Amino acid sequence: MQLEYNCINTNYINMVGADDMVHTFLFSKAHLIVLLILALFLYFCPRLTKNLLPYSYMIEKILCLLIFLEIFFEQASIMYLGDYNTLTSLPISISRFSAYMCIAILFFKQYQLFNVFFSWGLVSAIGELIFFEELPYVFPSTEHIFYIASKFFLIYAVVYMCEVRKFKVNKYAIKDNLLMCTLYFSFIFLLDSLTTANYTYSFSSNNIASIFIFVGITTIMYIPSLIFNKDDYDKFNFSFKKKR
Repeated sequence: MQLEYNCINTNYINMVGADDMVHTFLFSKAHLIVLLILALFLYFCPRLTKNLLPYSYMIEKILCLLIFLEIFFEQASIMYLGDYNTLTSLPISISRFSAYMCIAILFFKQYQLFNVFFSWGLVSAIGELIFFEELPYVFPSTEHIFYIASKFFLIYAVVYMCEVRKFKVNKYAIKDNLLMCTLYFSFIFLLDSLTTANYTYSFSSNNIASIFIFVGITTIMYIPSLIFNKDDYDKFNFSFKKKR
């Protein structure tokens, strides 16, 4: 596959240099296309969960397999193109950790992780679709398809768990979220600081401010459970269905 930079990227690289281009957010026509696809997906996503409960065992195994294959082929594609670098290419972004939690929940039955996965899956997927970095390939490329598909899998997994499996967050959700955020961001920060690695924190950004934004948004998502179900957290449920 021949690598080509688009006009926006080329001009920007000429101004600031290739090294400064890593994880730079430049809003472009590609973002508008991705947001349109995202809007359509969010509209149809709840409809894709109807009458699936009898087939949940098979659906969950397929979903886990798709997530695994997407990560595998994305890594293989980078290697094939000769762009693989252990300091930038390992699948350890926050959305990847969300994907690992999804597999742990559906395949290994670690249901307690849903407290964290609920907010991480939605926020990381939607956030990275809105603020994805400009990849050095003509849009759309295979890499873009892998990138977008990985976020859609996470969104669908959250909707599936809520609508089909009826998973619920409990009163420990905020504590679990803060603990997991502390562990993950400490790991990435130390990795980047102690080595020459350049892994993103969240929203395809290596700006430390994105850490606080992510923690704030994911925490706010649990506040309704504290307001509307003070006496019974376990009965709180996030519903994606429209009221008629």
